[in-house]
Amino acid sequence: MADSPTPSDSIRGSGEPTHRPSRAQAFRETLFELVRLDGVRGGLIVTPDGLVITSELPPRFPVEALAALAAPRGRELELGATRLERGAFRTALFSADDGTVFIGGSPVGYLTLLTDRNVNVEGVRMALGRAVDRLRGTWRTAGAA
Repeated sequence: MADSPTPSDSIRGSGEPTHRPSRAQAFRETLFELVRLDGVRGGLIVTPDGLVITSELPPRFPVEALAALAAPRGRELELGATRLERGAFRTALFSADDGTVFIGGSPVGYLTLLTDRNVNVEGVRMALGRAVDRLRGTWRTAGAA
């Protein structure tokens, strides 16, 4: 679903309104790019209080239950980093026999990925870090507009 230009969009020399994607669209695109990585089963972005912003999960994955898991873990990581004077929490991972959960902190909430056991951990971690940076930029840019 494309956002239509609004009257507040600036006009360039061509007379056409410029089109900036909405925050919601940028969040969906960021998540979609991550779930396309090899070994990533799905993902979601949740607010610190567990509300789902967007998700890309297989039908058998319980979205609300995963959000209820991701939000407190992300919040605990933020608080722990602060208590330990480690700076801002950026990314973390939790491994189990059947896969790994990655969590990245952003101004909007937590970007959470569910992966296969044999996923390229470093590749996903790097991609998650770039995605967190993108979410921060989207939040900052849209907030300044």
